[in-house]
Amino acid sequence: MRMTTVPSFFDRAGELRRHFEERVGPSRDTEGTRFVWDYWHIPGQYTYFRTPALGVIPPSLLAGFTEALRVWGKEHLGAARVTIPWLSYYIEGCRQELHTDVVQGTWSYVYSLTPWDDRQFTGGETLLAADRLLDYWGQFEPEQSSESRHLVERIPARFDQLCIFDSRLPHGVGIVEGTRDPLQARVALHGWYHPPELASDGPLDLQGAEPAISTIQAHWDEGSARFGPFFGEAVWRLVVDENGRVSDVHPVVDNLVQSSAGSDRPALLSSVEEFIRKVRFPSAAGPSTVLIPLR
Repeated sequence: MRMTTVPSFFDRAGELRRHFEERVGPSRDTEGTRFVWDYWHIPGQYTYFRTPALGVIPPSLLAGFTEALRVWGKEHLGAARVTIPWLSYYIEGCRQELHTDVVQGTWSYVYSLTPWDDRQFTGGETLLAADRLLDYWGQFEPEQSSESRHLVERIPARFDQLCIFDSRLPHGVGIVEGTRDPLQARVALHGWYHPPELASDGPLDLQGAEPAISTIQAHWDEGSARFGPFFGEAVWRLVVDENGRVSDVHPVVDNLVQSSAGSDRPALLSSVEEFIRKVRFPSAAGPSTVLIPLR
């Protein structure tokens, strides 16, 4: 997976938006929480207003939002740990030029609080480098010129939409033009998912299961060399019965990128899944669900 969007993500989106509006709406009030914004300007790279979301959103409400992120991430990414969100807004001239967030987290999340359908500005989309740009010479067409729309994907920041993408992808925010009013701005909560971790939900002891997990890792390493090379990881969810047999294997997500023309991602994933089904784990008091990230 490189990117996905989840509409209607959080049932308290209106409350999140209301707390933002209370901190930027027209008022002569000098309450301290109105002064939390950092105008972050790095010439040629970043221009927007940002703040740690805890400075604007009540802790209990923000906890509900981050819990929704964790639940979704555990199910769809195998990653249940997230960074505390930033809250940002973009008015006239604000933007993010293309960059990557390799060290911040495996997956980036952007949750929009922008009334997109009623916006009075242009720009503000989340920008992602398109496959044609990432593999420019591999997909080069000598008789066809390219424009921005061919090279950069623009993802509308619709209200209550969660956007998840591979943090390694060059990404940014399109320049906003047409409003200087924060109430009409592009508004988002954003941050990162930490890498998924080996985990067992059930009585199976991971320390006792280490030999079985090591054999899976060794097969993965061998397959990566044979079918690859690749950059990235794959996450698997296994159901292990009380006798240590693997009764079900579910590929959760992968962000594998082929680093040569001869790489065969489907063959690697198929080989690993077939191997996992034959692995024996230690017996336990009952069935367990095991999450295994393979990098």
